[in-house]
Amino acid sequence: MRTYVMQVATGRERTTVAALEHLLGKDARYRIFVPRFQFQKKIRGSWQLVEELLTPGYVYLRTSMADIEELSQKIKTAPPFARVLAHNGTIVPLDADEEQWLQTLTGATHVVEPSIGVAEGDRVVITDGPLVGLESQIKKIDRHKRLAYVDVRLLGRTKTIKVGVEIVRKSDGDEQ
Repeated sequence: MRTYVMQVATGRERTTVAALEHLLGKDARYRIFVPRFQFQKKIRGSWQLVEELLTPGYVYLRTSMADIEELSQKIKTAPPFARVLAHNGTIVPLDADEEQWLQTLTGATHVVEPSIGVAEGDRVVITDGPLVGLESQIKKIDRHKRLAYVDVRLLGRTKTIKVGVEIVRKSDGDEQ
């Protein structure tokens, strides 16, 4: 099984998944999903856990290489502006590193849970959650919005994605 990416109209990801699941039925050869991330957001004065799309405009498909051409033909009858991404006319899966990164970050649920970290001077140390060990990929942290902006290699390009992060302590880095 490999992971392929389908480009869809932004905002139509969930309806595209529903339409494809209806089109394909209960065919176990295909797994269709939209990765999401969770973060804390203040709504009407209280903090609530909310979910947003990890990569807006994209739907992910897990299937064997043998089934992707058949799936691609079926997708052409699906919702408007839905296409499996290809390179020079050849449908290509995510490379092994991209698949591993996606699996590590999102797990079986395809949801990135918030990470917990400590700010030490100019650097952040993630102590819990999917970003542990990925601190070097964090480009910016918005403590007010409780988001980390992370550079990842996805679809052959570097893309900045948002994920939830909670900075529980901040020190000036001079503590001993």
